[in-house]
Amino acid sequence: MIKNSFFLPVLIAISAFLFSCSDDDGSSPPPTGAEGFYIVNEGGFGKGNTSVSFYDRTNANVSNDLFLTANGVTLGDQAQSIAVHNGQAYIVVQNSSKIEVVKTDDFSSVATIREGVESPRYFIGVSDTKGYVSDWGADGVSGSVRVIDLTTNTVSNTIQTKSQGANRMLLVGNEVFLANSGGFGRDNKITVIDINSDKVVRQISVTDNPDGIIQDTDGNLWVACKGHTAFDRATFEVIEEESTPASIIKMNTAGTISLRLDYTEVGFSFSASNININAAGDRIYYLYGGTSGKIYSLSITDTSLPSSPFTSDLYYGLSVDPITDNIIGCEAPDFNSSGNIDIYNSAGVLQSTHSVGIGPNGCTYL
Repeated sequence: MIKNSFFLPVLIAISAFLFSCSDDDGSSPPPTGAEGFYIVNEGGFGKGNTSVSFYDRTNANVSNDLFLTANGVTLGDQAQSIAVHNGQAYIVVQNSSKIEVVKTDDFSSVATIREGVESPRYFIGVSDTKGYVSDWGADGVSGSVRVIDLTTNTVSNTIQTKSQGANRMLLVGNEVFLANSGGFGRDNKITVIDINSDKVVRQISVTDNPDGIIQDTDGNLWVACKGHTAFDRATFEVIEEESTPASIIKMNTAGTISLRLDYTEVGFSFSASNININAAGDRIYYLYGGTSGKIYSLSITDTSLPSSPFTSDLYYGLSVDPITDNIIGCEAPDFNSSGNIDIYNSAGVLQSTHSVGIGPNGCTYL
């Protein structure tokens, strides 16, 4: 979950003093057919120690280092995300400029996609034979979507978004809605792509640096926008008059905005990201804060921002289990030691804590 400026290393260094972590749960592989979710662990940037863990709902156990255990080699540097599609998992390893394709039953390697990707972020399957991968580009701002032929596991085409920081995607019917998070720059667009033609059909203006997008039970789209922080590059002081706050946007698929909820603070510590929705599609969860943030929640019928957080702890990543409706907070105490996942029920009561890899940033479900 790299933020949209080179100021991230400073924030990470500060956050390293704020948290603690527990011991590793273990590195044995999950049993074949296990039901649960994968956890992506970014690792330390440039250290080549990224990994994937698995939480088994049946026995509440975590298995760590799945890729290394199954394949005998390390995964690479800074995995950003993992997605499951048609019995295979697609691990997007941003700083290694690749996508690792593995079987979900034993995590054994199927293919490695390197050619045609530069700084990949997220994968989404759009058909049985085709997937999309968002890509920041080598400069961190040249946004594009790579079209993946799933029969050959190669890049077959590139869709230029004409926006910066191509990030999370959502499939709605025959269209993919892409949040352009700015990358290392600044953007305020949602790009809409027709999956049949692989063409951009429209762009929707929202607020600065949209991080992610979800759809509720009424068919409306919700977008978490991080806002933009302008700062003096010599002193790192925030230039408030040139900065914009984070916001939560509600709109229909045509792009008509029906609700815009703006925060008032600006700066590196006031960003909205990691938007999720519960199984019923009527309650939204997101993070608000800096490199790590508190979990906030609101109903799809709310017309104002929540007055207090869902939990008081700080998390680097967030996810909602579609089977149990549990809320999973991914805690990264630093980027040198193991992180944790905290599992809450929908009432906000902590159920359990589990040790995972370094820098956990999100979950993907089987």
